[in-house]
Amino acid sequence: MKEDNTKTKICSSCGRTIEYRKKWEKNWPEIKYCSDECRRNKNKFDYREAILSLLNERGPLKTICPSEVLPPELKQDKIMMEHVRRSARLLAHEEKIQITQSGKVVDPTNFKGPIRLKLK
Repeated sequence: MKEDNTKTKICSSCGRTIEYRKKWEKNWPEIKYCSDECRRNKNKFDYREAILSLLNERGPLKTICPSEVLPPELKQDKIMMEHVRRSARLLAHEEKIQITQSGKVVDPTNFKGPIRLKLK
C-alpha cells in the first residue's frame, strides 16, 4: 500500500507544520524536525514551563505577552523571542494554552505579528 503524501506533522522543535516530501518516503515515521536548524537547536531554549508558570500566576482568564517570559535584557532579542514563540506553539499543540491576536484564537502554526498567550 502506498504512503499517503498529504500527511503532515508538527516539528518537535519549533511547532510548525512539516509537510510530507517524497524524499522522506522511506523514513517518514522518524521525521521529527522541519529543518537542520530545528534539529541543531532542539530544546536549546525551552520556555514551556516558564510560560505555564506565568499563566498560572495570572489566573485562568488572563493573558501574557511572550516577552514577559524573558528577563528585561533579552526582551528586544529577536532570536530569544522566537524561542519563546516556539515554546508557545508547542504548548498550543499540546492543548495547554491558546495563542490569541486581538482576543481571537489563532492557528499556532500560521500566525504573524503580536500575540498573547492564555491558558486553555
